[in-house]
Amino acid sequence: MKLKTILLAAALAFAGSQAQADGFSDNAIGARYGTMFKEPGIGSKSQPHGEDIHKLILNFSHFDVWTYGSNFLNVDALFSDSRDPANSSNSQGAVEVYTVYRGQLSPDKLLGINTKFGPFDAVNFEIGGDFNTKNTTFAPEKKLLVVGPNFHVAMPAGFFDVGVHLSKEWNYNGIVGKAVDFDPTPEFEAVWLVPLSFTGLPLDFRGFANLVMPKGKDGFKSQTVVEILAQPKLSLDLGKMLFGKPHVPDVYFAFEYWLNKFGNDHTKVSGSLAYTPMIGIEVHF
Repeated sequence: MKLKTILLAAALAFAGSQAQADGFSDNAIGARYGTMFKEPGIGSKSQPHGEDIHKLILNFSHFDVWTYGSNFLNVDALFSDSRDPANSSNSQGAVEVYTVYRGQLSPDKLLGINTKFGPFDAVNFEIGGDFNTKNTTFAPEKKLLVVGPNFHVAMPAGFFDVGVHLSKEWNYNGIVGKAVDFDPTPEFEAVWLVPLSFTGLPLDFRGFANLVMPKGKDGFKSQTVVEILAQPKLSLDLGKMLFGKPHVPDVYFAFEYWLNKFGNDHTKVSGSLAYTPMIGIEVHF
């Protein structure tokens, strides 16, 4: 049901594979919390644009670089409060698991060519998928396939990557009791990390943004619209600053903007537009 992730989110900040050596590997566990999440269709008289939902999100991520490319895996477990209820419950919040995989292959390394041009220092081939499940009445079972080039922008420090994909989503709508086969559509993903060394602190600005074009009609026969999800964040390497142990832990403040969530028109479906501040912590190993 979620259309991008992507909580492709926090750990994708380590996806600058061109800047990492072969054999590099990073794992992280973490948690983040916010009180202003939204879900389409969940509103009230006092909050007609969508109820504020509290969520605790536990996270595991893995990133590695091998001879011909890189792999990224992210798994989020999202625990809602009772405003986003589990199926057949008015007091128990829903639980969701959302998984993202992105793999990149380097034509430069595979074929011995040079894909550098203009502002880009490399162009990789990217393929990946998303999967989610959630124990609500809607009972989503999202399966998403993405494929296309990933452009690595040349940066003096940090990185900025842009994926240009063709995407295809399959899902399930438990309210109407049927599987949903969405149309293939263009999908764009950007991830970045910019060190803020001028502050004198081990601080950086990182995040991701996704844009998904309309993907046909949903399970209610409503036309989907352009969807935008962005999650910029300021991350402080507290471990390096206080303990001499880089990324053990990182602490951060993030802000999530989600327009037309899951492709729902926010002018017609309450809870489809969200502005969500979050705090979080991560430990890398």
